[in-house]
Amino acid sequence: MLAPRPTPEQDAAVTAFGTGEHLVLQAGAGTGKTTTLAMLSASTPRRGLYIAFNKSIAQQAGRKFPPNVKCKTVHALAYAAVGHHYAERLHAPRISSVKTGASLGINMEVALGDRKVTAGALSYMALDTVSRFCHSADRTIGRQHVPWLRGIAEHHLHDQLVDIVLPFAQRAWVDVQKRDRGKVRFTHDHYLKMWP
Repeated sequence: MLAPRPTPEQDAAVTAFGTGEHLVLQAGAGTGKTTTLAMLSASTPRRGLYIAFNKSIAQQAGRKFPPNVKCKTVHALAYAAVGHHYAERLHAPRISSVKTGASLGINMEVALGDRKVTAGALSYMALDTVSRFCHSADRTIGRQHVPWLRGIAEHHLHDQLVDIVLPFAQRAWVDVQKRDRGKVRFTHDHYLKMWP
């Protein structure tokens, strides 16, 4: 297949790229960003890395880029660096949040205002706190990651809930980082968060 003829904007991008200076290309959906990046990478013998949002996009890009560019997802990079150490845990059977919570010491029911919060709800919240932490840019798990519980809208009650849930979430995060014998089910988000 013949390479597309560059537009004037793509020619200008290749010229700017050749200077070695920082380059920012701004373009909307469907305007030829990947094609332009392939042109840039074809203009140099230097190796490059194209990071895609998902595997199918990375595979599609791999067919467009020259051999000096590797096309990967962020998860693939993180798995190669960190995740492979947790492969056994990654493929472990699913365990309910109630059982996981019990293994972390969550075995109580608490009253917040006129609402009773079960051990199952506390367990779910602790694991959801870890998930929210993994989806953040924060380096440590904290109060801001504890979700609001439906039916508890008052700030002072939420603060009480945070005081209960956060230590369990922190314990869960420590458990997640154990390579061989953790109790919390290990997910792809976990190794992505651990990757520096």
